[in-house]
Amino acid sequence: MKSKKIKELGKAFQDFALKGSAFSTAIGIMLGIALKEVIDSLIDNILMPPIAYISSGIDFSDLFFTIGKNSYESLELAKEAGELVVTYGEFINASINFLIVALVLFLLTNILVKSLKNALVKEKEEKKEARKCPYCLSVVEEKATRCAHCTSELK
Repeated sequence: MKSKKIKELGKAFQDFALKGSAFSTAIGIMLGIALKEVIDSLIDNILMPPIAYISSGIDFSDLFFTIGKNSYESLELAKEAGELVVTYGEFINASINFLIVALVLFLLTNILVKSLKNALVKEKEEKKEARKCPYCLSVVEEKATRCAHCTSELK
């Protein structure tokens, strides 16, 4: 009895795990993880060094306030005293970094999409068949109103 239930459970699991949708989902998740690594590398190793160079003088990380009556000259002193500290400067830094990275990624994707679109348009133009005269079957210019070979009027 138990052996039959175990076999049925094993069969049900096998059907579930090896179905196309479950297998495809697993592959999609693995590809997503791999793509995340590529994007992290792009941001950390290619985009951020020039951004860090440009924004090297901008640092709001020392901006803070404490919740309470005491005030401190530095963030470190406030933290050492065990005060509740709101470090809004870190938020400003993170927001600026986000905006810069978002702008750079937008520009890169915009350039990529435009170049792909231009390549597709050129490919379509190249594939477009030349206009032919319906009477003598000679190739004629697209804007021509008469055939240069047989002088027939073109529509």
